[in-house]
Amino acid sequence: MRPYKLALAIALAVVPMTSAVAATTNTATLIKNSQAATGFINLFYDKASGELYLEANKLDKPFLMLTSLPHGVGSNDIGLDRGQLGRTRMVQFERHGPYLILKQLNTHYRANTENAAEQRAVKEAFAESVLWRGKLVTGKRNLVAINDLVVNDLHGISDVLEQTKQGSYQLDPSKSLILPEGVKSFERNSDIDVLLTFNAAKAGNYVAQVTPDGKHLSVRLRYSFVALPDEGYQARAYHPLSGYLSDEYLDYGTRVDEDIRQRFLLRHRLEKVTPGSAPSQVVKPITYYLDPGVPEPIRTALLEGASWWEDAFTHAGFINGFKVELLPEDADPQDVRYNMIQWVHRATRGWSYGSAVTDPRTGEIIKGHVTLGSQRVRQDHLIARGLTAGWEDRAAADEASMALALARIRQLSAHEVGHTLGLDHNFSASSNNNASVMDYPHPMVTINGDKIDISKPYDEGIGAWDKYTVAYGYGEYGAAEEEALGLAKLRGDVAKQGLRYIGEADSRSAGASNAYASLWDNGNDPVAELTRLGEVRAKAIADFSADALLAEQPQGELQDAFVPIYLLTRFQIAAAAKMIGGTTYDYGDGVDSKSWHYVAPAMQLQALEALLATLSPDELAVEESLEQVLVPKAGNYYKTRESFDSGLGVITDPLGMAEVLSRLTLTQIYAPERMNRVNQAYLSDKEQLSVSKLTDKVLASTVFSDIPTGPELGVWMRVNTVTIDSLLAAYHAPKTRPEVKAQLAERLAYTVKQLKRKVKRVSAYEAAHYAWLQQGIEKGLKDAKYKLITQPLALPPGSPI
Repeated sequence: MRPYKLALAIALAVVPMTSAVAATTNTATLIKNSQAATGFINLFYDKASGELYLEANKLDKPFLMLTSLPHGVGSNDIGLDRGQLGRTRMVQFERHGPYLILKQLNTHYRANTENAAEQRAVKEAFAESVLWRGKLVTGKRNLVAINDLVVNDLHGISDVLEQTKQGSYQLDPSKSLILPEGVKSFERNSDIDVLLTFNAAKAGNYVAQVTPDGKHLSVRLRYSFVALPDEGYQARAYHPLSGYLSDEYLDYGTRVDEDIRQRFLLRHRLEKVTPGSAPSQVVKPITYYLDPGVPEPIRTALLEGASWWEDAFTHAGFINGFKVELLPEDADPQDVRYNMIQWVHRATRGWSYGSAVTDPRTGEIIKGHVTLGSQRVRQDHLIARGLTAGWEDRAAADEASMALALARIRQLSAHEVGHTLGLDHNFSASSNNNASVMDYPHPMVTINGDKIDISKPYDEGIGAWDKYTVAYGYGEYGAAEEEALGLAKLRGDVAKQGLRYIGEADSRSAGASNAYASLWDNGNDPVAELTRLGEVRAKAIADFSADALLAEQPQGELQDAFVPIYLLTRFQIAAAAKMIGGTTYDYGDGVDSKSWHYVAPAMQLQALEALLATLSPDELAVEESLEQVLVPKAGNYYKTRESFDSGLGVITDPLGMAEVLSRLTLTQIYAPERMNRVNQAYLSDKEQLSVSKLTDKVLASTVFSDIPTGPELGVWMRVNTVTIDSLLAAYHAPKTRPEVKAQLAERLAYTVKQLKRKVKRVSAYEAAHYAWLQQGIEKGLKDAKYKLITQPLALPPGSPI
């Protein structure tokens, strides 16, 4: 997942603490009696008093301060994970009389000019922040007690707990302290670990799941003081087609006819022994170190995946420019000189991250930090077991399942390391023959003869887009003019290759518009892939059996193994839906940028037909023989968020499964922004799909379709109910524009008339269903809170896979 900053608006409330320092104590005595950690900043811990002293021997010299979590809370839902990096601040110590202050400098507003008066004007125009004040100890050295600085929630832990609805946790200074073994100083950074305890009158649900006593949450927090990089790094300007993450600032030194907002790439410093565009050995490689706590065979897979980047740097002309190794036993992962790949455990599966400590002045990456969630590999293994449940050769099935899980972990390692190299997501890469590891790939599953084939689930190595991005961000081009020409040529070359690039902005949301930027999809034709994957899903469901279980698991756990198989097409449904009201565009170069267009009407109709096929009772129904195999959970095995909800108690609910999958499809179709685009396209071109025509096709495939017989009847009715609820939800959605509301209201009114007619032509059982739908529409149009399904069944999580 993309790197992020905890840019929380934290009101820093310094906890009042009483210093144990007597008035007569001097610096020499304190240093003599303390545990010393000397390095970038000298620290002295007085064991007798528990006071920590800092020597401010770098007054008025900026450095970085950041917080991190060496130990995590262990809950994906809360998000306070082991290794998480907090906000990076550029700060400096200043002395004012007997006091020392720690001031955070304002790096967002600058004047890049030689004119001192211009620089001063900007500095005086914007506020800075004093984070802390302390009184210096008498003596020859600038020593000051900093307990009240670090025994503090500068990371914003209590804010995160409140945002995740865990309640009002407050820092308890009486149960918080500095950990002397966590006070360390290295050549370029000094760290202080503190144990912070937060109290709440009532335990939050997620906190209670991972904490012995949910009313008292104790977390290890780390403060790191980090030296700014040496001079000599040259920032590189950001371009939308670069494929990089970026930082920015306002430069008041620019001319009026220049952009005041300056953006630059995030990247490591990498220098050649022989400068220039020709290949050369490097002065010092970018080296990543793997957490030795990773077990085999995952350890080897992570090392292999991360090492793929060596190929990109070699291609860009940096010989031995990138390495990945296991962290040596004598190395300390706290040392800022080590880029780390960390293996992190949580109570449930969750996202992995690539974060970085960067110089806010230039975007230079000082330390890359990858957080890999350990339970994700188990989800991939679960999916593979479900897909191979029909194989007769069980040894081969076990081997293939493990191979798929390890192939995914290799790709994940490369992906997250890519973020810490400065690279953004590219969610269009799957439409270009998987041209980048910076996409989210879905396992490639095919049917070979009469068997599901998972022998090539993921590509190996980096792709063409990855080689381009490394060359763009790290390549050497000489003088500024040569660099500009070289980068422009790279952008032109990648455009000629037809490589698409779409990042975060138009990829994730249900209303996203770019037709070729989706998560967990495959292929350059999302509609054809949905049809193909639907066939794989049908085969996997037909072959599903108790062989999907792990050894010694009770059969009730088969319910959870069936979830990702039944929902196998969920992400491709989302990808195909982007064709409806979809757009095509790329991030071109200024005036040469291509214009954007709506997807052709015929392609939109094809996508709609493929999506409506997923609502067919034949597609959604589960054979009775399979229902009977999905027995209730046994004994002390319980349903979790990974299980299907059921309206039948502990019994498998086939209509409930149909409900959640059909709602997924209809929610994608009727995303408000998508409907708004459908309407806008129709206003410009009457050949385009209209909201009215789209809704007629949806109703024709559901409510107005022929009444099925047998077990499909219940599925048909449930899907009809979800359809009406989805239409009403779209009608009342705040983002739905009035022109679209008018079309939906008219179609719903028409549906009411048709339902009244149908009531008179069917059996009493079916008539009751039609009458209930009719009454539901009438109530729902008047009352935005009304739902035919009062409490919809929850869709089990899909991401991350």
